[in-house]
Amino acid sequence: MVSPVTKLPTAPPPVKPPVTLPPRAAVGINLAGLSTWGGERTLMNLALNSPWKSQRPGVSGWVEMDPSRMDANGDMKALLTSELANKALTPPEGAYGPTATRIRCTWKGKGTLAPGGSAVTNLAKSTDSFEFDWAAANGVTPKSAWVTISKIDTTDPLRKVDCREKDASPTAMFSSKMLESLKGFSVIRFLDWQKVNTNAPVSWARRTTAESTVQNTDQGPAVEIMVALANEAGIDPWFHMHWNADEEYVRRFAEYVRDHLAPGRKVYVEMSNEVWNYNFPVTNQAQAEGVAEGLSPTAGYAMFMRYAEKATWMNKIWTDVFKADPSRLVRIVATQNNNPAAVEMILGFRDTAQYVDAVSTAPYFGGATFAGTRATITDSANIFAFLSEDVDLAISKALKAKVVAQRYGKRYIGYEGGQHVVNRGNPTLVAAINRDPRMYDMYRKYLTAWNSQIGDLMTLYAATGSFDQYGAWGLREYTGQSLAETPKRRAVQDYLSRAY
Repeated sequence: MVSPVTKLPTAPPPVKPPVTLPPRAAVGINLAGLSTWGGERTLMNLALNSPWKSQRPGVSGWVEMDPSRMDANGDMKALLTSELANKALTPPEGAYGPTATRIRCTWKGKGTLAPGGSAVTNLAKSTDSFEFDWAAANGVTPKSAWVTISKIDTTDPLRKVDCREKDASPTAMFSSKMLESLKGFSVIRFLDWQKVNTNAPVSWARRTTAESTVQNTDQGPAVEIMVALANEAGIDPWFHMHWNADEEYVRRFAEYVRDHLAPGRKVYVEMSNEVWNYNFPVTNQAQAEGVAEGLSPTAGYAMFMRYAEKATWMNKIWTDVFKADPSRLVRIVATQNNNPAAVEMILGFRDTAQYVDAVSTAPYFGGATFAGTRATITDSANIFAFLSEDVDLAISKALKAKVVAQRYGKRYIGYEGGQHVVNRGNPTLVAAINRDPRMYDMYRKYLTAWNSQIGDLMTLYAATGSFDQYGAWGLREYTGQSLAETPKRRAVQDYLSRAY
């Protein structure tokens, strides 16, 4: 008798070990400043980016409002006879698209509020709100809209104007489309939000708060809002301390960040911005202070030393505030990309290096595209050949700064970067260059080289911005712009998703 054959169970297929991808240099992004014209909408309330302006008979246009007639939050307390108060609105994302966007405006208190502007159509009013369609522009330049107060009850003034899409959450602080656009970035730098380039005097008593109805002020927006954005986006923030801020401001700002930034998030902090660039008033102030202190008989050296001194003063305060968890803090000193000697001078000044975690420069490429004998060149093949070579040059300069940073045991990162093509006499050509599909190749080469040769954070400049005589800084020109129209942004997105 033949024994039956026992069928053995089929062995499961072998399990493949997970593929471990090599680490990549992180990419951050500089946010566009809060405004009604910059193309980037971050805050859901479209009325938060501009103050009330006065309009009255005999006075041309809209003029600054007398602060005495506004409350601490920036709302109107009263109007003069025949006066109107106007507030510009930030265009919603839909304003750039092909179809109209329904907007609903609400407020507290009593008075008369109405919308105006070329964007306003199909107005519908009720007692304490109104709705209108924001007409579509289907392009780079949106139609404008504003709200106007023509009457105020001084016993219960009209205040807290809130305008947003009719179907939006009434409590949402940030645009969901903006949050979506930040995915993949590791750091958001608040340079243009905080307006440190104006070098304004700031104080904790005068600071913008979360209750302020104007977030676009010389004090910068509320720290509460910036921390909330970092938390909601799940991204590390990079903050700036104004040069003229006192210790109370710096300490209380740091304490708020320590207590409210989500656990596990790091904070990058930098004293002012580009305290080497004489186009900014802070550099002249730093030089004058350094000379007055006798830090060096050479004015330029005195400026760098004064910067090191001031940055160390700030970093010591943040170090003290974060002493219970110093790993959350990244203390930065920054300088010019083509000046490694400045890195040496700053880190070598007194005890500066002891209170620094990272050295940062801005290795832009293309800044000399139209310099000197190249001023009249318009041939695109010539221009992109130059840009390709300049990518290599920018990275080679960055490597020199990295060498100095490493000698001191510090990280080397980029505070800004990307293309730097400017031609004030031919902004149309600059726009065409930045929209050209070959710009994708430039950014791919740039990010690939940065990753392989530098290997740490690059914070590109900037997320969004229109193209004009001053440059073409935005990865995109407006929120919601198609990736097919934004070769720079598409290259960055492909880097973040490891498409190359």
